[in-house]
Amino acid sequence: MTFGEMSPVNLLNWIISKDFELRKYITSYPGEEKRDMGTLEGDVQNWAMLIQNYILQLASDGIKRDFSQSYLDEASYTKEVKNGTKIAKKVKKTLGDYFEKKKVAAQRLADKVRELYDNFMNLNLTGKVVNSLNDLGDDRYRDSDIPGTLPSDLTFTPNFRQKVAWSQSTIKIADELPRGDASTINSIFYTAGLDEVFKRNKNDDESLRWQYFGSSVGIVRIYPGREWSTNFAGFYNDYDPRVRPWYIAATSGPKDVVIILDCSLSMAGEKFAIAKGVAKTVINTLTKQDYVNVICARASHWDEVGKWKYFSTDVLSCQTESLVPATIAHRKDLIEKIKKLKAGGTSELEKGFDIAYDLLMGNARTGCQSVIVFATDGQEMDGENVRCGPGYYTRSGYVPGPVCKYNWTKVFNVADEKRKYSHPEPRIFSYLIKDPDESFPGTLACSHRGSLVKLMNGQSLISQMNNYFEFLFGNAKNTNAFWTSPYLDAWDLGIMVTHAIPVMSSDGKNIGVVGVDATLDEIENFLTKHQWGTVYSFLINNKGETIYHPRLKPSTNLLEDPIFIPISQLETDIDRNPAEFSLIEQDMRQGKTAHKHIPKSKDGKARTYYYAALNESEYSFAYSLADTDMVFRRSQEPTDRSKYTISIFNLLKEYRGNKSREKLPGMAEFIEIKENEEKYPGLRISYKFSTIFLPAKAYCDPISYLYDDNLEQKTIDAHVWINSMKPDNKSCSESKGKFNKGIRADVLITQPIEEIWKNRSFESLDQVKWTNIGLRSGVFRTYPGHRSTRGYDPTKRPWYKRTSSAPWKTSISTPYMDAAGVGKINTISQAVFEGMTPRTQEECLTISTTGPWPGGCKCNVNENCISRECYISKAPGPNSDQRRCATERVEGVTGLDILYDDFHEKTMGSMQASDFRRSCGQNYTCPDHEPGCLTRCYLFDSDAFLVMDPEFMIASDLEENKYVRVQLGTKEGEVMKDLIYKHKFFIRKEDTDFQGSCRITPEAPKVTLEGIPKNPEEKDAYTKEKGQIPKFNSEFGCIQDLVGFKANDTALGPSGMLTGNVSGPCMSGFYYVIALPKTNLYLLVIENWNAYKATLFYNFNCKITRSIVNSGAYRIINGTCAHEDKSTSTLAQQGLCPSTRDLVLPSEKAAIEEVKAFCLIDYLFSFLKYLFGS
Repeated sequence: MTFGEMSPVNLLNWIISKDFELRKYITSYPGEEKRDMGTLEGDVQNWAMLIQNYILQLASDGIKRDFSQSYLDEASYTKEVKNGTKIAKKVKKTLGDYFEKKKVAAQRLADKVRELYDNFMNLNLTGKVVNSLNDLGDDRYRDSDIPGTLPSDLTFTPNFRQKVAWSQSTIKIADELPRGDASTINSIFYTAGLDEVFKRNKNDDESLRWQYFGSSVGIVRIYPGREWSTNFAGFYNDYDPRVRPWYIAATSGPKDVVIILDCSLSMAGEKFAIAKGVAKTVINTLTKQDYVNVICARASHWDEVGKWKYFSTDVLSCQTESLVPATIAHRKDLIEKIKKLKAGGTSELEKGFDIAYDLLMGNARTGCQSVIVFATDGQEMDGENVRCGPGYYTRSGYVPGPVCKYNWTKVFNVADEKRKYSHPEPRIFSYLIKDPDESFPGTLACSHRGSLVKLMNGQSLISQMNNYFEFLFGNAKNTNAFWTSPYLDAWDLGIMVTHAIPVMSSDGKNIGVVGVDATLDEIENFLTKHQWGTVYSFLINNKGETIYHPRLKPSTNLLEDPIFIPISQLETDIDRNPAEFSLIEQDMRQGKTAHKHIPKSKDGKARTYYYAALNESEYSFAYSLADTDMVFRRSQEPTDRSKYTISIFNLLKEYRGNKSREKLPGMAEFIEIKENEEKYPGLRISYKFSTIFLPAKAYCDPISYLYDDNLEQKTIDAHVWINSMKPDNKSCSESKGKFNKGIRADVLITQPIEEIWKNRSFESLDQVKWTNIGLRSGVFRTYPGHRSTRGYDPTKRPWYKRTSSAPWKTSISTPYMDAAGVGKINTISQAVFEGMTPRTQEECLTISTTGPWPGGCKCNVNENCISRECYISKAPGPNSDQRRCATERVEGVTGLDILYDDFHEKTMGSMQASDFRRSCGQNYTCPDHEPGCLTRCYLFDSDAFLVMDPEFMIASDLEENKYVRVQLGTKEGEVMKDLIYKHKFFIRKEDTDFQGSCRITPEAPKVTLEGIPKNPEEKDAYTKEKGQIPKFNSEFGCIQDLVGFKANDTALGPSGMLTGNVSGPCMSGFYYVIALPKTNLYLLVIENWNAYKATLFYNFNCKITRSIVNSGAYRIINGTCAHEDKSTSTLAQQGLCPSTRDLVLPSEKAAIEEVKAFCLIDYLFSFLKYLFGS
């Protein structure tokens, strides 16, 4: 394999391996003396013990985990035997009804549009129904772009996350559409009759979101009415329904498209920019039902001085021998590669067309319609620098080879010959860029049933390329309703799917498309509502692409249309294990309902998958249940409520409202709300009470909760409910209540910890900002009481996931900016387990005679337990007076947030050398008697992220990139390289994120927080009060290579410590690495640390050393090769292609005559050449 064939990752690994081979010949970098021994080994072991003891003592004094665990152990539990088949059946019916209602609503709209259009056409009007838009009247015309015409009842509505009007629909007119044109006015006139159907649909289905009709003339009527969104400059965004995914997919039908770009030197400059714009415009308007590829056509040549210039005709997709599905991943991939193209080479296009026809005849295609889009300047010569011969020398000097002049007949011959075997026959749409010679591209288009358009600039390409788009809209007789792929809503509702129906008039004319939307977050809520324990669910389409999965980003967090990941990538490992999952995927793609057991799933647990298809849609869902989930233990409310005081809801401000004072008299004063305390600037807090936060999943209607701004009523409802004495024994569907069954039990069980937290007394208490406990139900109790953002969910936070993944350890986070805005903090957290399961010794011995044992069994040490936690519990049952194993299931995580500065000072203060000369941070003379050495100390976690670094102290709280998730390799690249490649202590992990976030410009540190939402109150208000002009967003969606590391404790060996000497381009020194075994941390100490003195102003070698051992998310372009098309037959072979009209192009009579005349002249010219020769 050559360097050019290596991926960047493989190339870096090769460099590193060679580096280790070379290092045995290099004693040290200039000016550095290599030292093989250190003097701090005993000190480092002592420091690690001291730091661990400090952390554990801080956790014991501050978190009081033992109390919380005892409350869970003493709670009563009921057992629920879960039936996965019944749950799948129930969800299938619920979601099936949900989708069916959308289909009914869309069909009503389609029928009404057809009726309104036909009735209007029967009026036999020859012009406008009225003279101007203003004459239409308010009952027919409300313009989303003109505030003065908007309905008067615009009101913020949670389900739409914006102000909408239920009284009337509004109109959006595409910017390029003449507002005074008869077709515009008439379309608005007759579509006004849709309002009655819009309202009927809304009354029949409260879960409906947008309903709309996109007209073939370029207007959209949308209900409920809305003001259009603006860009960051304050201008209304353009919107043309005819180029939206739902419209194109509905009207054009499936198609195969090959784009040929003339990449020759004559195209350089503006012409090539326009050509690339043509390609990107076509690609952006394709949908996943289409197939596509792009060809850059050119050839090699000599230049005027006889040098060989290599160029080739290339297929741009990573799959070079076939078309690829026009999925978002492939479209992004092609567009990125088009952006990188540069013009150069000859105008030899024969090979490009030869490849194009081969692609269109391959197995990967729809077989419905074939199109070639060709962008060229039509020039047969590329200038004096492009020669078709090497030249030669004479006595007079060098004579260049002949200037290349291309013979277009070769292209005509290839196209004419290949189309004989092409089914369907491809149409060629030529775009002549700037140059006047139409003969070549015009003849090509004319003879292949396409058309020619001349482009003088790259502005409004959709309008300029109307020949192509009008053909797509007009040629397919598609009347089939369908569900679109999920896409990012242009109207601010996040990711959604649309049920779209193309509408044709009674005489067969394409009128437009109706659409009814369903949001993905609502579908997610249907699925997650039936999860418990370690159960999770996912949703796929009939191609095996993942629509929803807990490992994917929430639909509300995506920046662009989602890239669909094969479900096998999420449910199997790199070797496709477990192999049994392929059978589950196969069943789901075929729409079957069943269940299958897998003895060892990807997470190592035995799991059963219950799956079913949603009727009349392309989707299937599944629930994955571990064997331990088959019986679910649910905590119950205490029967004796006498020792429990009231709990306070987290929206403290709302207790002061007039309605709250009426419904909850005296409560505002009783809570003793403090504002803008020195320790908590800008916040409302209560030292008297902790507060309860309930996440969206705790509510029966999560969407309404997230976007309902009636916070005072929300507070009253929550306060009354969490303190109610009425039994909480009915589900949402049974009670029609606001909160899920079982939530209040967790509120009550955690209530006594409030008094314990209030009465703590220890040295660092004044540095502790928050103490909290979050349970798996989502119930979150925090002290002092304060508000959390409404989108908060403790179970989704990094500290919760990190601690619950290794519940036997005390976990410490990397520093981060507190979500409540109090500054730079570390979170120290510990797991609490589900209440102990009563088990007799006989039961335990039947499970295992040697251990480890499950919860409730007797134990002596942690290693005796599956949970690795052995303690004396207050739980009732056998052996209650002895140490017993904790239950394996984590019930929650409890922790505290401490200011980073205090954590840093305490840990650094522990590391004093026994000789008092080489303590952490201390400077001293190097072994070679030169000044400048010091001892550097770091704490890092099991993922190689720094938890403590002296430079974090001087980083401003606003410079989050300097302390949040900073990787060890960015600071000590030489040490990191040793730990990875020499000691095998860090295991490199790689993955691909198809939903990554990249930036247009590098992230710059914040200078101030003014204008940025800082505290939970401001963040919650942003959705409603962000104003008319949204902020500029530098981020965009991209595919990223995720590189990370995981610590391998076995590499520490019997001594528990790694040591070594490093001498590299950044620094030299002797290092020690040791674990803090009861935590997730490791201590790194570097003795004789000395920076390498670079001879240049910038140490490039140091930069490279650090970058190759760094983790992070790196943007990749070619991330789609794994997305193979598994189709075994085309749509045409399956008989699924819509019928076509076989249009004659161009559509306008004048243009037809022009092309006929051109073709006749071209034919006569060719005939004369045949008779008389050239």
